[in-house]
Amino acid sequence: MNHLTTISALLGGSLMSFALTAHANTPFANKDKSFDQYSWVTTHNSYEKINQNLAELPRQLRDGVRGFMLDLYINDTSKASEAIKVCHKKLACYGSWSNQLKNEFIPFLKSNPSEVVTLFLETYVEREDFQKVFETIPELANYTFNPDNFSGSNWPTLGEMAEKNNRLILLTSRAHVSGKYTVNGKTITVLNESDWVVSNHWATLGTTTLSHDWSCPPLNTAMPITTAKVSQGTNKGSWNRLFLMNQFHSGTSTITDSGNKDNNLTYLNRRAETCGKKPNFIGINNYQNGDTSPYAKALSEGGIYFWEGNNADRAQDAVCVVPRGQTTLKLPTQGCENDEARSLSLSGMGKGTRITLSDSSDGNRNDDYTVISLKRDIGINERVVLPTFEADYNNSSYHVVNFRNNGLDGKVSRIVVDGSAPEILPAVMMMYEGNNTSQNRVCTVPLNSSDSFNLKKHKYGCRNDEVRSVKLFRATKGTRLVFAGNPNGSHNQGVTEISILKDIDFPVRINSFDTSFTNEYVHVVHRGNNIDGKISHTQVHYKNPILK
Repeated sequence: MNHLTTISALLGGSLMSFALTAHANTPFANKDKSFDQYSWVTTHNSYEKINQNLAELPRQLRDGVRGFMLDLYINDTSKASEAIKVCHKKLACYGSWSNQLKNEFIPFLKSNPSEVVTLFLETYVEREDFQKVFETIPELANYTFNPDNFSGSNWPTLGEMAEKNNRLILLTSRAHVSGKYTVNGKTITVLNESDWVVSNHWATLGTTTLSHDWSCPPLNTAMPITTAKVSQGTNKGSWNRLFLMNQFHSGTSTITDSGNKDNNLTYLNRRAETCGKKPNFIGINNYQNGDTSPYAKALSEGGIYFWEGNNADRAQDAVCVVPRGQTTLKLPTQGCENDEARSLSLSGMGKGTRITLSDSSDGNRNDDYTVISLKRDIGINERVVLPTFEADYNNSSYHVVNFRNNGLDGKVSRIVVDGSAPEILPAVMMMYEGNNTSQNRVCTVPLNSSDSFNLKKHKYGCRNDEVRSVKLFRATKGTRLVFAGNPNGSHNQGVTEISILKDIDFPVRINSFDTSFTNEYVHVVHRGNNIDGKISHTQVHYKNPILK
């Protein structure tokens, strides 16, 4: 009897009832994809609390764990319900398997009718032992997964599995105990794991945390990791084979090491890339540490991956992954470190999503920020890279505008993701200390009305004799801008006039006030003395309404 069951007995069973029926963390809201398109957090030696943050199985279920590795051994008892016990190499046993099924898994499935649970059974019992236990839990037949109940050419969707209540997948490591068991006229199906699943060898990482081997040899040398389909003998030969990615040490793992290495996004990514296959099950120790949960969600439904290096360089560390969905994160939080990210990659993100990255943890717009608007749906198997947060982009995938002050790469402190339409650029110009809109931002001036001001009076925060370049974020055709070296606005100390030839809805840079040029958006004329770093007066001659 486990600790929670003991307390429940003392309190008349009320605690156990609460633990099993409390609202569970639902990993995925979307139930419309086939089962093989999801990735699930899976605990190794699930019952062994020392390797699972001291959490009992009901707690793991509530936390969103949906895959469980259990070792089954024969129990020398005449009581049929206890014919199989859950142990770790017989050195430590944790009670009868029927107790887990009856008092932990079945109540969870009953209370959460859309959730699917998978049990990986390392089996050291015989078929008759399974039969004995099943006959004491006839209700189990109402929940077990039977592939014959689905006629499609691939795995059913989670919704279809819920509709038929085929939501407990039983996989055994021993072929001779797999198959169908009849209990009270109903069928309980146990699948042969080697027919349905491919996995990397569980001992790859090494026995202890002193070694970390990220290679990916298959558990069964006759079955490469890349094996695509389930065995033909299952009569479901067109179904995709599932992949269990083992990511734990064969002896034990410290909580710290699990978070920093085994379950860290960088190493989960590297293992999956080495394996060459997206995992359906991620087998780990200490499931509450590290990045496995958001990684599984992002693999299943899409997400934003942040990287320490520019160009989303996978040779460098991943900072964190933010699964698809609206969120506001003030860093550091949820595995995302503060002042680390320099680039991102996108997978499975929807058209119209807007991502705002800020230097200020409170989102203060006086500091650096970048707004990313997605222009198309990005597939779950795509990897679309934004190489830096300090540039503007407008391509088929995204529209990106950088509101620069002194640089955002490596300084991100706030992440906001929502599904709104792309933000209308503000009708402003930002003036900078350096040429080519480099160095610090001097000030931000609105372009939706006419104005005239002496920079010595610090209107809008502008400073005299500082400005060398300007970035126009949005401006209306017919607007004219005048920058003069003389504080009174006269042109005797040099002047530059910028005429807007075409409505600007994507940033245009004027890299120097000492050069004349024309393009489709602006006509720039410089006359007299050079005024880079010497501007003392600015005029905005606004013509038309800024919004159409």
